[in-house]
Amino acid sequence: MRATSLPSTSVPPRRAGTAIRRMLAAAAALLLTGGVVVGLAAPAAADPPEVRLLNLCGAVDFTWSTGTIGGDESWPTTVLRNGAVIDEFVMRDRGGATYVAGDGDIFEIRREGLPERTYAHRVPDGCTGAPELTATAKDECFSLVLTFVNGGDTPVTGLQMLLPGSAPRELDPVGPGSIAQFFDLADGDPFQVRGPVPGGGWATLLSGRYHQPERCTPDAVKVRFTDVCDGVRVDLASTAGGVIRVETIAPGGTGGGALLAPGDTGRIDVVAAPGTVVQVRDAVTGVEFGRHTIGTSTCGSPDPSPTGAEPGGTEPPSPGGGPGTGGGLPVTGVRTALFSVAGLLLLSAGAVLFLLARRRRLRFTTADGR
Repeated sequence: MRATSLPSTSVPPRRAGTAIRRMLAAAAALLLTGGVVVGLAAPAAADPPEVRLLNLCGAVDFTWSTGTIGGDESWPTTVLRNGAVIDEFVMRDRGGATYVAGDGDIFEIRREGLPERTYAHRVPDGCTGAPELTATAKDECFSLVLTFVNGGDTPVTGLQMLLPGSAPRELDPVGPGSIAQFFDLADGDPFQVRGPVPGGGWATLLSGRYHQPERCTPDAVKVRFTDVCDGVRVDLASTAGGVIRVETIAPGGTGGGALLAPGDTGRIDVVAAPGTVVQVRDAVTGVEFGRHTIGTSTCGSPDPSPTGAEPGGTEPPSPGGGPGTGGGLPVTGVRTALFSVAGLLLLSAGAVLFLLARRRRLRFTTADGR
């Protein structure tokens, strides 16, 4: 039986190398494709966040880059100046903000994922006349109160208030020291106070949102009017959850004001003439709490019962109409007797004086005795 020989399967060395290279290329392509798919499916990796500070004349400029690849991730962010919150916003992956600053001010940016760091402002060389200004905000019942503190020697001008849906509002200059300014805002309104930066641009001094305290309604102030000698007395009681600034308006008279804390009471004395209409209202917005017309005053008029009428309007008895007289003629006997006694006394005194005069009469004679 003849053995059958099988065909040879050996490959020449050159052709074998070519095949191996093709297999490796195919495997690399497969791995690369799988890596791209996995990379697209995985969340975008972010580089460590980075915040840079640039010192300007009277301001600091912050820029940040979180290194996020794609997407529009955002984080709630709080900015503090010397420990006080001056701004709250949503930080995107890249951006910047500029804030009013004085030499030595300490800034802090708080945001999830950012390292805890503070930034100190240093005035650049050649910077002179930069304002030393800070501001704080307080929510009262019917208004936002901004308190400015100017630590310099000259007034700060050019400040603006930014409100939604309106053009920038120019604020009054802030002189040296502390001053409060009041603004009528709706509950939930955002606001921003900014000032010019030497060399151009704007820097934020303070931003926030007005939140009206609870129970701040026109009927939260109870008003009671009491007419007095020279006007009206106004008694106040507040049931609101915030501060209310009350003023009285009395045309032609003298009004006054009161600051009511939550649950507080107060009194205002208004000097005005009878018939004057007195209005009690909020000093900032004009919200009315009460109105009253002063009645006719009896201050200084003659007492209709000088002998002291009894309570209930009882009139004093009329002259000559005492009990048992029946309301007849006046009794005059007592007066006649008095006049008679007086006349007799006078007559007796005259007679005595006449007798004394006769006894003491002097007799004149001449030299010869006649």
